[in-house]
Amino acid sequence: MAFAPSRRKKHLDLSKEELNLNSMMDMMTIILLFLIKTFSTSGQIVTPSQDLKLPFSTSQEQPTKELSVAITRHAVLIGSDVIMDLKDLPREDNLIPPLYTRLTQLARQAQEEEVRFGKIFNHEVIIQADEDTPFRTLVKVLYTCGQSEYNKLRLLTFQEGF
Repeated sequence: MAFAPSRRKKHLDLSKEELNLNSMMDMMTIILLFLIKTFSTSGQIVTPSQDLKLPFSTSQEQPTKELSVAITRHAVLIGSDVIMDLKDLPREDNLIPPLYTRLTQLARQAQEEEVRFGKIFNHEVIIQADEDTPFRTLVKVLYTCGQSEYNKLRLLTFQEGF
Protein backbone atom coordinates (compact mmCIF):
# COMPACT_ATOMS: atom_id res chain seq x y z
CA MET A 1 0.00 0.00 0.00
CA ALA A 2 1.35 3.35 -1.04
CA PHE A 3 1.76 6.12 1.46
CA ALA A 4 -0.52 9.11 0.72
CA PRO A 5 1.33 12.45 0.53
CA SER A 6 0.28 15.20 2.91
CA ARG A 7 -1.62 18.23 1.69
CA ARG A 8 1.39 20.44 2.27
CA LYS A 9 3.61 18.37 0.00
CA LYS A 10 0.88 18.20 -2.62
CA HIS A 11 0.89 21.96 -3.08
CA LEU A 12 4.67 22.35 -2.81
CA ASP A 13 6.17 24.11 -5.82
CA LEU A 14 9.41 22.40 -6.89
CA SER A 15 10.77 25.37 -8.86
CA LYS A 16 14.32 26.51 -8.11
CA GLU A 17 14.83 29.47 -5.80
CA GLU A 18 17.22 32.21 -7.00
CA LEU A 19 19.58 34.19 -4.82
CA ASN A 20 18.55 37.82 -4.37
CA LEU A 21 21.68 39.87 -5.10
CA ASN A 22 20.23 43.32 -4.35
CA SER A 23 20.91 43.25 -0.63
CA MET A 24 24.37 41.77 -1.19
CA MET A 25 25.21 44.55 -3.69
CA ASP A 26 24.04 47.17 -1.18
CA MET A 27 26.23 45.66 1.52
CA MET A 28 29.30 45.55 -0.75
CA THR A 29 28.74 49.17 -1.84
CA ILE A 30 28.63 50.32 1.77
CA ILE A 31 31.82 48.42 2.61
CA LEU A 32 33.56 49.87 -0.46
CA LEU A 33 32.56 53.44 0.44
CA PHE A 34 33.73 52.92 4.01
CA LEU A 35 37.14 51.68 2.84
CA ILE A 36 37.56 54.52 0.35
CA LYS A 37 36.70 57.08 3.03
CA THR A 38 39.12 55.48 5.48
CA PHE A 39 42.02 55.40 3.02
CA SER A 40 41.42 58.91 1.72
CA THR A 41 41.67 60.45 5.21
CA SER A 42 44.76 58.57 6.31
CA GLY A 43 47.06 60.24 3.78
CA GLN A 44 49.35 63.19 4.30
CA ILE A 45 47.45 65.84 6.23
CA VAL A 46 50.15 68.50 6.46
CA THR A 47 52.42 69.23 3.53
CA PRO A 48 55.81 70.58 4.62
CA SER A 49 57.10 73.70 2.96
CA GLN A 50 59.59 73.03 0.17
CA ASP A 51 62.32 75.23 1.63
CA LEU A 52 62.74 73.28 4.85
CA LYS A 53 63.97 69.94 6.08
CA LEU A 54 61.99 68.71 9.07
CA PRO A 55 63.76 67.02 11.99
CA PHE A 56 63.21 63.32 12.69
CA SER A 57 61.25 61.96 15.63
CA THR A 58 60.13 58.62 17.03
CA SER A 59 56.69 59.95 17.96
CA GLN A 60 53.74 57.85 16.75
CA GLU A 61 51.14 60.64 17.01
CA GLN A 62 49.62 61.68 13.69
CA PRO A 63 49.18 65.39 12.89
CA THR A 64 45.77 66.93 12.53
CA LYS A 65 44.72 69.52 10.02
CA GLU A 66 45.29 72.82 11.81
CA LEU A 67 46.75 76.24 11.08
CA SER A 68 50.36 75.83 9.99
CA VAL A 69 53.24 78.24 10.67
CA ALA A 70 56.47 77.37 8.85
CA ILE A 71 59.96 78.65 9.57
CA THR A 72 61.99 78.01 6.45
CA ARG A 73 65.64 78.87 5.95
CA HIS A 74 64.72 82.32 4.66
CA ALA A 75 61.19 83.27 5.79
CA VAL A 76 58.25 82.79 8.14
CA LEU A 77 55.07 81.55 6.46
CA ILE A 78 51.46 80.93 7.43
CA GLY A 79 50.20 78.21 5.13
CA SER A 80 51.82 79.24 1.85
CA ASP A 81 51.74 83.02 2.51
CA VAL A 82 55.10 84.62 3.27
CA ILE A 83 54.75 86.80 6.37
CA MET A 84 58.30 88.10 6.65
CA ASP A 85 61.95 87.36 5.91
CA LEU A 86 64.08 85.95 8.71
CA LYS A 87 66.60 88.76 8.28
CA ASP A 88 63.86 91.22 9.36
CA LEU A 89 63.19 89.51 12.71
CA PRO A 90 63.41 91.84 15.72
CA ARG A 91 66.72 91.47 17.54
CA GLU A 92 65.69 92.15 21.15
CA ASP A 93 61.93 91.62 21.36
CA ASN A 94 60.43 88.12 21.24
CA LEU A 95 57.19 89.32 19.63
CA ILE A 96 57.19 89.28 15.81
CA PRO A 97 54.71 92.07 14.86
CA PRO A 98 53.69 90.95 11.30
CA LEU A 99 53.18 87.35 12.47
CA TYR A 100 51.27 88.53 15.55
CA THR A 101 48.96 90.71 13.42
CA ARG A 102 48.13 87.92 10.97
CA LEU A 103 47.63 85.29 13.68
CA THR A 104 45.35 87.65 15.61
CA GLN A 105 43.25 88.20 12.48
CA LEU A 106 42.99 84.44 11.93
CA ALA A 107 42.05 83.88 15.58
CA ARG A 108 39.31 86.52 15.35
CA GLN A 109 37.96 84.89 12.17
CA ALA A 110 38.00 81.47 13.85
CA GLN A 111 36.11 82.85 16.86
CA GLU A 112 33.49 84.40 14.56
CA GLU A 113 33.11 81.09 12.72
CA GLU A 114 32.66 79.36 16.07
CA VAL A 115 29.78 81.69 16.92
CA ARG A 116 28.18 81.71 13.48
CA PHE A 117 28.71 78.15 12.29
CA GLY A 118 29.52 76.15 15.41
CA LYS A 119 33.01 75.25 14.12
CA ILE A 120 35.12 74.82 17.25
CA PHE A 121 38.16 77.08 17.62
CA ASN A 122 40.70 74.85 19.38
CA HIS A 123 43.61 77.35 19.61
CA GLU A 124 46.03 74.88 17.96
CA VAL A 125 48.82 75.68 15.56
CA ILE A 126 51.38 73.38 13.94
CA ILE A 127 54.92 74.75 13.80
CA GLN A 128 57.10 73.51 10.95
CA ALA A 129 60.73 74.44 11.43
CA ASP A 130 63.83 73.53 9.49
CA GLU A 131 66.16 71.28 11.45
CA ASP A 132 68.84 73.99 11.25
CA THR A 133 66.58 76.78 12.56
CA PRO A 134 68.26 78.70 15.40
CA PHE A 135 66.61 78.13 18.77
CA ARG A 136 66.15 81.89 19.33
CA THR A 137 64.08 82.13 16.13
CA LEU A 138 61.93 79.17 17.15
CA VAL A 139 61.33 80.73 20.60
CA LYS A 140 60.24 84.01 18.98
CA VAL A 141 57.72 82.23 16.75
CA LEU A 142 56.41 80.14 19.66
CA TYR A 143 56.07 83.25 21.85
CA THR A 144 54.24 85.17 19.12
CA CYS A 145 51.82 82.27 18.57
CA GLY A 146 51.11 82.10 22.29
CA GLN A 147 50.41 85.83 22.48
CA SER A 148 47.92 85.67 19.60
CA GLU A 149 45.53 83.13 21.22
CA TYR A 150 47.17 80.08 19.64
CA ASN A 151 48.40 78.51 22.85
CA LYS A 152 48.31 74.83 21.85
CA LEU A 153 51.52 74.41 19.90
CA ARG A 154 52.71 71.31 18.05
CA LEU A 155 56.04 70.84 16.32
CA LEU A 156 55.87 68.91 13.05
CA THR A 157 58.53 66.24 12.49
CA PHE A 158 59.12 63.26 10.23
CA GLN A 159 58.81 59.82 11.74
CA GLU A 160 62.12 58.03 12.13
CA GLY A 161 62.71 55.43 9.44
CA PHE A 162 60.54 56.96 6.70
